[in-house]
Amino acid sequence: MSKDQSVSRVTYERQFVQLKEKFELLEKRLSLKADEIVFTMAVSHRKEIDQLKEEVIHLREQIKDVKKTQKSGYKRNLHLSSRKKSVG
Repeated sequence: MSKDQSVSRVTYERQFVQLKEKFELLEKRLSLKADEIVFTMAVSHRKEIDQLKEEVIHLREQIKDVKKTQKSGYKRNLHLSSRKKSVG
């Protein structure tokens, strides 16, 4: 820039302060957006954890049912085999 196109110190400082304020505002907005993203992810993960927990509970119930069925089947077979031995 030539000497006649220079900016006064007051104008420079005012524009510098405005630019600094814009950066601070942008930084706050960016921080808020990051917080929103983290919150959204946390909620999503919480939902996923709850779904997995429900699935585990359901699977445990199924395993208990299978064990009961196997146990009753084993007892029935044991009873039948003991009857065959006593008959024979």
